[in-house]
Parts: sequence; C-alpha cells; structure tokens
Amino acid sequence: MKNIVITGGTSGVGFAIAKEIAKEGHNIIIVGRHEYKAHIAQKKLGNNVKVAIGDLSDEAEREGVIDEIKRSFSHIDVLIHSAGVLPRNASENIYVNLLPHYYLTTRLRGLLANSRVLIITGHPQAVNLVPICEIQSSAFSRAAWVITHKTLLMILLNQMLRDCNTTVNSFYPGQVNSNLMRYTKKIDNTEVPVGAYLALNATLEKMSGIFFDENGKIAQLDNKKYNLKTAEEILAPYLSKITTY
Repeated sequence: MKNIVITGGTSGVGFAIAKEIAKEGHNIIIVGRHEYKAHIAQKKLGNNVKVAIGDLSDEAEREGVIDEIKRSFSHIDVLIHSAGVLPRNASENIYVNLLPHYYLTTRLRGLLANSRVLIITGHPQAVNLVPICEIQSSAFSRAAWVITHKTLLMILLNQMLRDCNTTVNSFYPGQVNSNLMRYTKKIDNTEVPVGAYLALNATLEKMSGIFFDENGKIAQLDNKKYNLKTAEEILAPYLSKITTY
C-alpha cells in the first residue's frame, strides 16, 4: 500500500481524488483548514485515512501540518496539491494558491524518493493561450496568473526533485462539483478518475514535467512559454518571500 498526501482533500476535487484512491486501501492523509469538515470527510473515506489540520498560508500552521505528516509517514509515495481558493486579491493568490505547493514539497523533500508530485491546475487550452503576466487586478487576470504560475512551478519542481527520482506533473481535473465558485456548486460530476490514474498507474512511473488533461492524455505545452529558464525568472521573486530549507 502507498502513502499519499492530498492537500485540499476534505472537499471538492481533492476529496474526489481521495475517494477514488481510498477504494484501493492506500494510506492517505488529507489536509484541510477546518477540523469538523475534515473529520466528516475522513469518516466518509474510511479507516485508512488520517487528517492534518492547518491553514497552509500560515507559517505556523504549515509547520504543524508538516509535523503531523512526518509523524504518520516516513515516506511519501504521492503528494497531490489540490488546496486552493477563489482569490479576492493578488496576495491571496500568491500565498494560498501557489506558495504552499512549493513550501510543502520542499519541506517534505526528505520523505520523497521515487515518489510522485501532482499539481492541479486549469484547462489545457487556457494554460497555453493566456499570457504569463504579473498583473492581478481582476478575477480573470488572477485566474490566468495562477494557472500559468502553477505550470511554471511544476517545471521548476521537476528540475529540483530529479536527484531524488521524484516525478512532478500537473493536470486538469475536469469540471467537478465544489464550493469554489457559484457555477461549480451546480456541477453534477463528483468524480476525478484522472487523479488516481496519475497517482498510481505504473506506466507513468518515469514520466515527469508533463501536463495531462482530464482524460490522462498528455497536453502539449508551448515550450517557448513554459521552460525552466522562464520558470526560474518568473518565480524567483515569489519564492524569495518564504523561507526555504
């Protein structure tokens, strides 16, 4: 059985992925901000699921989550970054939707060996079409910022984790029922089979630095736009805002 950590695993996309993986009896830690909500999710998911409570945008609470993960797992087979909010401003986008992915991955690096890291992001067409831009003055520009910067983060982490034989990929989960936005509350679909597929399928063991669509097919990225040099240049000002270890 594999050890799997899913941030945002108490609801929406993260919970849907946890539900699919839990069917196979794997050991799972779901990370969430609200204890009551997390324990309801845990009860639904079964006995192999533990919870780690904390707001990943808060440094002290992040450390608490990391400590809880380390107490439960000596090794992480799969780390899935699903946590996120509909940002009201640029700061929330940076500190809630991007930096925790980097922070958790780097702080848990000692538990990652021959592992997989997965980052959930937006629709492939949008990821390729919207420009990489630092303006976040509107809801649209914030949405564009987060999907492009998450894609760049995937590329950067892919390079950083090569020495521990850990793959890093990103994927679009499809349209899924969640509380994230008004329209997502009305979506009937509650399944994200691509999450379990990318986390567990043996044929993907060596595939890294790749963006997958909701069907688990490779979505080609614009290499002129998404490459390591650009990732390092664009992300450097943001990653300097947190302590690295």
